[in-house]
Amino acid sequence: MASLPDDVILEIFSHLPARSAARLRAMSRSWRAALSSPSFVDLHLQRANCRTAPPKLFCGPCDDKLMLGDWCLYDLQPGGGGGPGRELVRGGEFGDVLPAPLTKPLRGLVLFTCYGKNGVYVCNPSTGGEALALPDTEMPSKAAFRPSLGPTGPPYYWNVAYGLGYCSAAKEFKVVRIFSEGRYKEMATRCEVFVLDSPAYWRPAAGKPPPPACIVENTGVFLNGSVHFLCRDGGGIVSFNVTDESFGSLPSPPPAAAVDGVADWQIRERMTELDGCLCVFQYASGSDSHGPCHLWLLRHGGDETAQWEKLCCIDPIPWPSCSIVPLCMYGEKILMRTGRSVVFAVDGAGSGGAPEILFRPDEHEATAGEFEDTLFPALGLYEESLVPVGRTVEEIVFSSPATRAWSDVLKWLPARTVSELSVVCKEWRAMVTTDRFIRSHAVHANMAARSPRIRFVMDPIGGAPVDIDRADEMHAPNISAVPFVCSQPCHGLNVGSFSNILDFVCNPIMDYHEELPLVDSDDDYSDDDDDIFYGRIALGYDEEEDDHVVVRLAYTENNPETRSYELQCRMRYVKRQEWSPQPTPPPPRPVASATPAYANGKIYWLVDPALGSPPPTTTTTPTPSACELVALDCRNAVACHYAVLQGPPPPPCSAIGRVSVLRLHGTLCVACSDRDANAIDVWAMNGAASATDAAWSMMYRLELAAHSPEYTSEKTTVMAVDPTSGRILLNTEQSLGYYDPKTGELETIYRVRMMNQEANDGSGACYDGRFCAVVCEESLFWYPVWRAYAQ
Repeated sequence: MASLPDDVILEIFSHLPARSAARLRAMSRSWRAALSSPSFVDLHLQRANCRTAPPKLFCGPCDDKLMLGDWCLYDLQPGGGGGPGRELVRGGEFGDVLPAPLTKPLRGLVLFTCYGKNGVYVCNPSTGGEALALPDTEMPSKAAFRPSLGPTGPPYYWNVAYGLGYCSAAKEFKVVRIFSEGRYKEMATRCEVFVLDSPAYWRPAAGKPPPPACIVENTGVFLNGSVHFLCRDGGGIVSFNVTDESFGSLPSPPPAAAVDGVADWQIRERMTELDGCLCVFQYASGSDSHGPCHLWLLRHGGDETAQWEKLCCIDPIPWPSCSIVPLCMYGEKILMRTGRSVVFAVDGAGSGGAPEILFRPDEHEATAGEFEDTLFPALGLYEESLVPVGRTVEEIVFSSPATRAWSDVLKWLPARTVSELSVVCKEWRAMVTTDRFIRSHAVHANMAARSPRIRFVMDPIGGAPVDIDRADEMHAPNISAVPFVCSQPCHGLNVGSFSNILDFVCNPIMDYHEELPLVDSDDDYSDDDDDIFYGRIALGYDEEEDDHVVVRLAYTENNPETRSYELQCRMRYVKRQEWSPQPTPPPPRPVASATPAYANGKIYWLVDPALGSPPPTTTTTPTPSACELVALDCRNAVACHYAVLQGPPPPPCSAIGRVSVLRLHGTLCVACSDRDANAIDVWAMNGAASATDAAWSMMYRLELAAHSPEYTSEKTTVMAVDPTSGRILLNTEQSLGYYDPKTGELETIYRVRMMNQEANDGSGACYDGRFCAVVCEESLFWYPVWRAYAQ
């Protein structure tokens, strides 16, 4: 090799697979520079992808392997036999959600989306699958519905469609997205551009977007320097010039002819590139639909006088699938794929020859198994390429000394102020939306010693939180007769339950809340149960996953007379927007009807002493305790590592009353009611605790006899400690007050104006009205879970 000229060596290397060529960069600094140069990247792209070679396909695993959480995208070529297949992309690049390709490869880069997670990624499968997550795509701010703000909140869109383009003059990739079809009212179409490896954020396109009548639902197709978007209902094709960012239009193909038994709304249109032309494929959606599938080509697509030409019709009956889409030309034939990842070739000349099956996933060792019929399977094309996906927004933004300096200033400000300042410029917007800044802000903005921020959490179905200093006749908190529970803040979010079946997660500071419905067909665990108790919903934080984790419990059997019970548990990470597919192991003890708490990386529940096996009798006198606790380690929460702890000692010579668990000063605490003395003892857990030892020390004793009957030990809950005065915030769900542990004085800061409310069922009965007050943390965390977006 040493005797060969450098240009000959580079010529040889240009024919290697991208992964092999990339590994050679580690040989020396000079090789790294040569093999990373733009000229070699272009040469390799040309040499390593022979036009006469069969198309390169990747395919995901079967549905059963997805459940294991460890999967790959495999290189499985048409007619390549049933071998194990070469691994292209490991699942960790996209989290634990299987990605589906949105576009064909463009200089090796492919646009992916992860359904269920909804993020959009740029990936080069040929180099090992490094994936770049695009910002503001899991829930684009312009397509986000904020239930807490209702229909009168900021405008938002029903559809957002993405496309990937390349500007050869500037040698830069641009991701384009078009927002169309406003909800509730007609809104101007918007177009935004994100330049890969650029310090800018999403920005408006330079040109004027198309009119609101253009409703875009299909992914953009890059051809001849423009990204083309197919509009719905015969609205034509919108073209976006990647170089000057101007817009144009092209005619749409003739509408699909009426087919017996197929309604107009069942006719779907998909657009792609085929043989250097725009191609529109019309088919009837649904695996039981009938009628031919029409394939149209727009010859000379850049000419406004171009005409659509029907290339062929395909009979879908042999391929029952909800989605049949052309992939590419395969010699003189057209390569097609179904929603079950079956690939076949049909004659493009329309001679009517029998289709040729080229790939079945169940015939390959790596992908054998059942595949769900879906509109967007994990199957697509790739090409050998050394083009990098670029740096993340976080890496780009914080590479600037000025941005780092502003970050150190903004991280101390209240969340509302940061949100308002994010509109100052695109750079600030990009900075404050990064995970790095959000995590830093959650720590630093809550370090200052200030009085607890108290808000009334309203009915999650229709009301925004209200500050206690605004709680007047115009902003009175909702008074409820049904259980309304909300947790202490955990890394900026609270979780709660309202009414019989509504669980929710919220950030009261940002007026954000989302429902957490259980969508489950399991007869043993449905969302229709009315089993609500104060320990039903819990929130923790998994540092390994960098995500909040919600734990939901439900009793399917609860019989204090026989002490028998059956407890079921479901778990979900908030970002993943779906519950675990199967019930997870429940806590090893029955859980009491008391709000759980999160502290020291664990969720703690109180144990219900009325259920389960009674404690065994022993010859030795056991150490008395007021309660037992069960803890879940939130690091790798799905592993369900539980521990049982003994609580603090009971009040001396007194019956144990109401017990609650909470976090004060960052430490797990247990509040025990001394009913005889009408007092509350607050105990703090010292140091590390295990299943066998937990040291407790008395932190506070709250004497409430002088403040009864408004405050009693049995109905009063300790909420927080004011670090500026040392006073303790108490809540009876009808009154809020600060108790001074030094003097025993209690100042009520709010009470329900109407203690008795009339039921709205027409019965004339009255009930004691109660509010739901929470202590909030300054936080920018929010995970929208409702999204409508184009596919």
